Amino acid sequence: MKKVNLVHRKSSLVPELKTSRIPGFYRLPVERRLAYLARTFKLSEQQISMLRNGNALRVEHAVNMVENSIGVFGLPLGLGLNFIVDGREHLVPMAVEEASIIAAASKAALLIRKGGGFYTKVDDPVMIGQIQVLDLPDPKKSADAVLANKQRIIDAANQSAIRMRKRGGGVFDIEARILDEKSKVGPMLAVHLLYDVCEAMGANAVNYACESAGPIIEEITGGRVNLRILSNLADRRVARAEFNLPVEYLATKNMSGLEVARRMVEASEFARIDPYRAATCNKGIFNGVCAAAVALGQDWRAIEAGGHAYAARNGRYSSLTSYDYEDNCLKGRIELPMQVGWVGGAVNSHPGVKLLREISGVRNSRQLAGLLVSVGLGQNFTANLALATDGIQKGHMALHARSVAISVGVPANQVEDVSQEMIRRGEVKVAVAEEIYRRLRQLSDNGCVEEDLPVKSFAHGKVVLFGEHATVYNYPGITSTIDKGLTVRISHDPDGPRFVYPHFKQVFPVPKSEQDIRLFSKAADYALEHYGLQHEQIAIKIESDLIPGMGLGSSAAFSVGLCSALRKYKHLDQERKWDTGIFEDAQRLEAIFHGNPSGMDTATVLSEGVLWFRKGPPREILPIRVPTPAAGLLCIVEPGARTIELVERVQRNREHDRETVDGILEEIGNITVDAGIALGIGDMQETGRLMYRNHEQLARLGVSTAALDEAVEFLLDRDGVLGAKMTGGGGGGAVVALVKPDTQYYLAQDLAEHFPMVIPFELGAAT
Repeated sequence: MKKVNLVHRKSSLVPELKTSRIPGFYRLPVERRLAYLARTFKLSEQQISMLRNGNALRVEHAVNMVENSIGVFGLPLGLGLNFIVDGREHLVPMAVEEASIIAAASKAALLIRKGGGFYTKVDDPVMIGQIQVLDLPDPKKSADAVLANKQRIIDAANQSAIRMRKRGGGVFDIEARILDEKSKVGPMLAVHLLYDVCEAMGANAVNYACESAGPIIEEITGGRVNLRILSNLADRRVARAEFNLPVEYLATKNMSGLEVARRMVEASEFARIDPYRAATCNKGIFNGVCAAAVALGQDWRAIEAGGHAYAARNGRYSSLTSYDYEDNCLKGRIELPMQVGWVGGAVNSHPGVKLLREISGVRNSRQLAGLLVSVGLGQNFTANLALATDGIQKGHMALHARSVAISVGVPANQVEDVSQEMIRRGEVKVAVAEEIYRRLRQLSDNGCVEEDLPVKSFAHGKVVLFGEHATVYNYPGITSTIDKGLTVRISHDPDGPRFVYPHFKQVFPVPKSEQDIRLFSKAADYALEHYGLQHEQIAIKIESDLIPGMGLGSSAAFSVGLCSALRKYKHLDQERKWDTGIFEDAQRLEAIFHGNPSGMDTATVLSEGVLWFRKGPPREILPIRVPTPAAGLLCIVEPGARTIELVERVQRNREHDRETVDGILEEIGNITVDAGIALGIGDMQETGRLMYRNHEQLARLGVSTAALDEAVEFLLDRDGVLGAKMTGGGGGGAVVALVKPDTQYYLAQDLAEHFPMVIPFELGAAT
């Protein structure tokens, strides 16, 4: 058959992968890895959740995929990195339980990309269907008759391939083989249908064709047709990959690159001539091929069966790879049947496969065959390289150490510490892991596990006192910082820069959309680049007492806190005001979370007090100096809705009844103006009365809830409460109360029994 080079077809739907080289990827927390994928491939939070939680395949899918379904069984899913195949960058999804496989594939691809990566040739997608014919008085005459009636048989076979024929596929040729070697049932004829399956793996199509052609073959031969089935020795559908790596890249501390190459060739010859070695050699190839095939929805059993049969095609089982030294390069080659499909089967029925093939960068079955065979060659290369130099166990030690640490119950955030200590000692044992973990727990209990960090920055959260939703339509708003906030710590990290997934205070299950790691990670990456720290050896840790989705300004606090910490790290100007450069820096980060933020949250966090805000133009940001002591309580009531959803609801209502909605918004704006005056002269009684009037208008606007209304009424019945209202976007969330300062402490204690969380704060305390 004709051999063809892969042709790359770009997809307009999936972003093109710029590089599969991601240094330090294995050191990143899982959420940071997911954030990278989300940004690179524009994945939704639902798709990320499928990867994170392993719920891409649910039982309702499984029940239609297999008989007697009782559930879904999971495998660890990882990414093979660094792959360049025919000049294209690829990430390789791999589902496998063995610890070293993905690391070995990535290491191989990293070395081989220095020589230009892998180059492949893939045969046309031709599968073989077999029809067994018995009870033949003259097998030779029957074989001749089959060939003489080739077109009749092809036409009969293609009756079941109408759609495939429209795509240019179907049965296109016939072969006849006489088999009589030591047969218990006498000689037989094997008729082969050569079937172009296009983008499919083709098993079902070939089987249908064999069954359709069976009666015609019986008629032509006068024999009896028994089996009609495809062959998984797909030797007309072979994929080949090779690489050329200058030997200088093979050198180790104790061995020249030329010596390593020579040993690789020796290992290759061992596997070529000895089936005992060849079996282990080929098993290593399928470690990689099958892991990737499973993740990408392929029939890995068929691929492996065909590969092993192909390894014995010359009468002796041999290696599927070979290595030679040519032109000062190590040349690696692999050749094996690759029966893969880009349509049909699990590709269409498994939601996770659809997602993973987007990540892989593969666009058709030819590219898939080339990628899988390259993974197999890379996997084999790494194994042989380890065997020919340091031995196989040294490379496995780190991964084995992690497995041992996990087996004794070490938490995920301490697995690396325990495993590295075992490796340092040279004792990767369960007892040693238990001893190290016990010591770490003791240090933690004594408060000695974490040293003081060199850089620390705190940013306040905020609460809206007046003007929610009206600010969208250029009416003023009044906000205040609260005592709760977010801390950013920067420490030295030799594997940095790293962003550690933030920890948020939670009183309800927080929607993933409100703590989307993609956004935090993207903001951290932007800040590092903005300040020229993208190669700095640092780790960024976030600790937050702010509850996401409650209108407390967690993203603004994150943006201000991160910019402040990085500026402090670089010894830049530390003045934190809304009219300094840090405001613009933090606003750029806020834009990652909210698209086109007004600047109110950022300005409030920077003001550390009470603020008058109008988005403009021109933008108005004015601190309100409260002349008398004023205290507030923020009470968390119920899970909140997304602000954007409430803003859109108001917009839809305004389109339906503009006069009414505009009247409400104008009234909120007037209330806010009056509140600004009341706060400015220290009239807390009037400020409290205006808060309730503001809440009434927000309820008319349709953004309050029954629980928020009830909470406001409950607060107004308490002694010492001057006023109360919902705060933030609405649809749930929190209420804010203005209270007499001398009652704040006792009210907070009392209200803590009625609300999931109560946060006291001072108005203008930092002004």
